[in-house]
Amino acid sequence: MKTLYLNKKKKKIPFAVKALVFVIVSVMAVTASAVVASRFSSVQAEKALEEDDGAVLIDLRSNDSVYGGTLVNYDPEEEVIVPGGDTEISDDIDRSVPGSYVDDPADAGYTDEPGKGFDAPVNLIVNVDGHNYSLLTKAATVGQALEEQHIVLSGSDYISGGDFDTVPESGMIISVIRVNKKTRTEVETVPYETVYVWDKDMYEGEYEVLTRGKDGSITRTYTLTYENGELVSEELSDVKRVEKTNERIAYGSRSSFSNSRGERIDYTKKIVCYGTCYIPDAKWGYQTYVGQRARPGVIAVDPDVIPLGTKVYIESPYKDVGDYGYAIAWDIGGHVKGNWVDMFVEELDMVYPWGARDLNVYILEDQSVDIFALRSDYYVWMDR
Repeated sequence: MKTLYLNKKKKKIPFAVKALVFVIVSVMAVTASAVVASRFSSVQAEKALEEDDGAVLIDLRSNDSVYGGTLVNYDPEEEVIVPGGDTEISDDIDRSVPGSYVDDPADAGYTDEPGKGFDAPVNLIVNVDGHNYSLLTKAATVGQALEEQHIVLSGSDYISGGDFDTVPESGMIISVIRVNKKTRTEVETVPYETVYVWDKDMYEGEYEVLTRGKDGSITRTYTLTYENGELVSEELSDVKRVEKTNERIAYGSRSSFSNSRGERIDYTKKIVCYGTCYIPDAKWGYQTYVGQRARPGVIAVDPDVIPLGTKVYIESPYKDVGDYGYAIAWDIGGHVKGNWVDMFVEELDMVYPWGARDLNVYILEDQSVDIFALRSDYYVWMDR
C-alpha cells in the first residue's frame, strides 16, 4: 500500500492588508482612550463642586472640555436658566487675553500669582435675578467671570461677597444686587383761613369779600429704594409748598335803622327810655339848663344816662303817634332820672295824645349834624 503525501503550498498575506488591519486597530485604541479621558474629566469636574461633607450641592452640565467652557447648574426637568434671563453660555472666548480660558492649562503657563491664571478652575456660586448658579471658572477676576456669563450690572446695581477686581476663590459666593428706585408722592392740603377786616363805612350786618380764599398745599416726594425687589429704604427727597391765600372779608359795625319816612339813621347806641312831654313853664318859660331857648327838638335828660349836648333821634314804636325825631339834650328836670326823656312841645294839646310811653332813643353817630335843620316839626307827633 502506498502512502500518498500531499504537499500543501502556504499562502502569504499581502503587506497592504497587514497595514490596513494595523491602522484599524490603532484607530479603535485611540477612540477608546478619548472616551475614557472624557469620562475622567466629567468625574473630576463633579468632584470639584462637592462641598458640605461631600454632598453635591447642584447638578451640573458641561460642554466638551472643562478647560474650554463653563459649568452651570442644570435641572434635567427644566431648561437651563440663563443669568439675567437672556444670557447665553458660550465658549466664544478670546484666548489671547491673559487669564482667559485656554484649551490646556499647561499651554497657558498658569501660576499661583493673582491675575496670571490658575492650575485648575475654581468654583463660584453666583446669585443673580432670583437664581443660584455654580460656575467653574478660570477668570482672573470676579468681574471677568460675570462678564463671561454676560451678567450685566446697570444703574445702581452692585455685587456683594467680593469686588469686581477680587481674585476668584473656590466656594466664594457672589450676589448680584439689582437696585431699583421708585418715587412716592404725598400731598397735604393746607386750608385757607377767613380773616375779617373792619370797615368803618360799612353798617352792621354788611359784608364784602375782598379776597377769595385758596387752599395751599405741601407736596412731599419720597425716594424708595428696592434691592432684589425688597424695599430697603425710603427717604424724603423733595418738598414743594404752595402758600395758601386767606379769604379777607370786610364787615361793618355801624348801626342804623330806617325811620317811618324811610330815612336811614346811623347811630352808635340805642336806649329804651320812659318818654313824657313838657311845655314852657310859667316860671322858667323857654329857658333851658344849658342857657339855650327851648323849642321843639329840645329834651330834658338825666346827664348820667345821656350827657348834655348829646344829639339823638327818638323813635315811636306805636302807630297812633309818630316819631319825635331829631333832638338834643339841653335841659334837665327834678323828676327826670335814669332812662327818662322829657320832650319839649309848644302846646298842651300835643301832650295828651302822647301821654307816657317807652321810646327808642338812638345816640346819633354823627354828633356834628344840625338837628334843627334836619327835623320838620310839622310831621312830629301829628304824623299818625
